[in-house]
Amino acid sequence: MNTKHSLQKALSLVAFLMLLVATTAQAKRVVERPYFLGSNNHKLEIERVTLDKKATLLDVKIYQASGDVGIDSHASIMANGVKYDYIGSKQLPKGVFVKVPECGYVAATLRFKPMPETTTEFDFREIADNSGWNVYGVRLDGKRPQADIPQHLLQQALDKNSKLPSTDLNLGKTVVAVRLLGYKPEYKTTLDIIVDNWFSPYRMPYDHDSISVDGTCQVSANAILPTVATIRVNRTEIPFLAVPNDTTTVTIDLPTLTLAATHLFATDSDVKKYVWFEGKHAAVDTELQSVKTKIDVLGVTSFDDICGMTPLQYRDYVQQSYERLLAAINSNAAIGSATRTLAQSILAMNYASALFGFKNNISMAPMIAGKRGVPRADMSIDTVSYFKPLEKLAVLHSKNQRYYYYLSDFTAALRRKYISADPLLDDIAVGKRLSRSFNRKRPLTEQQIAVAHDSIANDMVRELLFANNEDLKSQLASADNILAEVKKSANQNSTFSIIDIDPKMSAQQILPTIADKYKGKAVLIDFWNTWCGPCRAAMSAIHPLKEQLTDVVYVYIADASSPVDKWGEMIKTISGVHVRLTEEQADALGKIYKFSGIPTYFVVNKEGKITYQKTSFPGVEKLKEELTSAMH
Repeated sequence: MNTKHSLQKALSLVAFLMLLVATTAQAKRVVERPYFLGSNNHKLEIERVTLDKKATLLDVKIYQASGDVGIDSHASIMANGVKYDYIGSKQLPKGVFVKVPECGYVAATLRFKPMPETTTEFDFREIADNSGWNVYGVRLDGKRPQADIPQHLLQQALDKNSKLPSTDLNLGKTVVAVRLLGYKPEYKTTLDIIVDNWFSPYRMPYDHDSISVDGTCQVSANAILPTVATIRVNRTEIPFLAVPNDTTTVTIDLPTLTLAATHLFATDSDVKKYVWFEGKHAAVDTELQSVKTKIDVLGVTSFDDICGMTPLQYRDYVQQSYERLLAAINSNAAIGSATRTLAQSILAMNYASALFGFKNNISMAPMIAGKRGVPRADMSIDTVSYFKPLEKLAVLHSKNQRYYYYLSDFTAALRRKYISADPLLDDIAVGKRLSRSFNRKRPLTEQQIAVAHDSIANDMVRELLFANNEDLKSQLASADNILAEVKKSANQNSTFSIIDIDPKMSAQQILPTIADKYKGKAVLIDFWNTWCGPCRAAMSAIHPLKEQLTDVVYVYIADASSPVDKWGEMIKTISGVHVRLTEEQADALGKIYKFSGIPTYFVVNKEGKITYQKTSFPGVEKLKEELTSAMH
């Protein structure tokens, strides 16, 4: 009897232990390589998610070539409308920036308050206003997100024998229509459609083209020759042919493109195809994607490679890269002759451009690669022998290979030695000189228009210059209307205001004018722009300080490189006083006060004197210290 009772107790204990083990196992749920729907960055990738009763753990890698990285203390994860705060990380403690090792990434485990084990999807938000590293729609069900691709695209038959468009001059509008499948505005996808011509008004790369709520976007641009244009979705570049008087329709599977841009999923076989083209040159545009990594002699690691090189070493490096990539293009049996010719032309022009730019590339390499102490090379060369390899480039001599917008870049006296005499180049050179004012958003003067009529013989070149001039005038008129609406909104709002600074006011007068207006109060002046991620991140970090030091006047100064519509929307959420300058005024201020980057901060005391200046965010505590001192 006792033996039987003991056996029952033993069996019960075993059953209890098995149940305990099972319960413990269920308490920790691990998801490897979680798929996600969107991201506003190319740096932070989530490799593993662990849902535990005590915490939710995210194993991440932050990819960056050099410098320091950190996670904002306001980071959180959002699931089903509930926010789970960031607890911390051993590898990236709160408020601490860690140097990126030579491997090019920092691996860390981020701890958050525990989510329910049944969670199927969440967002990682480093900073709520999208200025930090955010990843949206992280899936915990193991299902790869897929867009609904139209059937006619899946069954698309491309003409492998398609021809390249003629390179005869043909002035007209090129139209690009893009549709992002799987697009959601909350994922903050950025889209640039870059169609450049010889006399394009300057546009910041962060001035993103407007995406409709249905994921569509259409732009048109003046063109005179077929050119290789670019669609940039987040940081993925999609080259294609933009042709005058023609329309290119592009459909992009956004969830797949987003995964393909990561280190984690880039080699997966099911993320290779994410773009479809329609139009006369759909076959060439499609094939071009398979060789797009073969058309630029300076690749991802080039600036690391060329650090410390002499010009001759650099030339050899560029030439070897060109020959290697050319061989890869020529041996690619999957592309037709038209695509091969186009790829050869683009590669040759990039090769020539890299050689001509040797001084700038060698000089900038240490900064771009993040290497210090690299000795500056002697830049003197024998120009005749140095550029001799260019004599073999047919693209510099053939009018039938002008598939590039930067033909005008090869009109300088040195470069003309390697290009056949061509009156067109002389006309382009005149147009380029006249269109320099476009870079500062200034239309042509009457005198410049008269010079164009007298000095540019080619009618189409002249009309292209004038067409771009009219487009710029239209853009400026639209910007003025938007700015008027923003000012009207500011007058009716109690959280933000705008100081009008005359575009003709000298840079020396600007800061004294602002300081005089607020004498008797401490002032924090923040130089920023809409396209500056660190500026927006710092604003978020300063927000609690603004709630503490309410007697301080917070002044935010941006310039015209911030698109007026974007600027107008953003300042509505930034309480304080806002100033908008011309780019000339901003540049002049940088020279006067000796700063070249943003964010840059000035603290002005109650007497109107600058007591502190710092480029890059100095931290909340330092600003608090300086502002507190300025208040007394």
